[in-house]
Amino acid sequence: MARPSRRTFNNFLIIGILLFFVMMHLPEYIRAKLAEGEQSQHVEQVLPEGVIALMPDDVSALALKFPTFTLTNGTPWQTDKRLDVSATELANRWLNLSGTEIDTETYNKLKPSLRSLATLVVERGQGVEPLRLTYYQLPQFWLIQNWENRWLAVSVDQHYLFPFDSQNQ
Repeated sequence: MARPSRRTFNNFLIIGILLFFVMMHLPEYIRAKLAEGEQSQHVEQVLPEGVIALMPDDVSALALKFPTFTLTNGTPWQTDKRLDVSATELANRWLNLSGTEIDTETYNKLKPSLRSLATLVVERGQGVEPLRLTYYQLPQFWLIQNWENRWLAVSVDQHYLFPFDSQNQ
């Protein structure tokens, strides 16, 4: 039997090493591709169980219009009212807000105590319907209807969502 030449042996060695590296990194590559696919799906899958996002994770908001002020997307975000935090910080708070879903039975029990309805309009550009998010402030939490028309209980301080400068109120 003839021995392979040194060149042939080196070629087999190089191909073998390359195949070894491919086999070692293939599972990691497959996991990364699967994770990318899952991330592109719904935001509910990323949040802890029972926690739902107020807005879709891919929302590109041009403006957040509240009853008494507006946040406008620029570099950085701008506002028409004096705040204790930057307009960008406040916009990020609202865009990343999440809460626990309230079922229909609980909502119906809360309904008689709901006063002073307010609406946040999220402008998303021409040709795209704006999101209209209804919210109520209750003594213990905020009741906010998200982009999927699901009612969420959000437990944050009023100043977290509406950080107005105390001199400007």
